[in-house]
Amino acid sequence: MVYAMLLTRVRPRNKMPLRRYIVLKADGTEGDEFEVDLPAEAADFTQHPVTKEACRRLLASPSLTIRYGEGAMKQAVSDKRLAQAGFQKLEKNGEGGWTKVN
Repeated sequence: MVYAMLLTRVRPRNKMPLRRYIVLKADGTEGDEFEVDLPAEAADFTQHPVTKEACRRLLASPSLTIRYGEGAMKQAVSDKRLAQAGFQKLEKNGEGGWTKVN
C-alpha cells in the first residue's frame, strides 16, 4: 500500500472523481489497490503510474458524502445530541476505568 499513499491526496475543491485501480500481477492474480483523482474526461490507466505494472479500474458506487459522510456522522453523535437522547458519553481514563464526558 505504499503506492496508494503516494497517489492518494486530499480531494480538491473542484470534486474530481476518485478512481480506484488494482494492480494485475504477471501470474494473473490481483495485487495492491490504489486511488487517483483524475478529471472526468481523462482516460483510465492501463499501467500503474509509478511501477508501470498492468492495472485495471475497479468499479465502485459513488461515495455518499452528503447524508452519510463523516461530518454528518460526527454531528449525529455529538455530545449535545447524545445528552438530549438520554445517553451518556464515556471515555477511557487510562486507569482501567471510564470517565463521563457529557
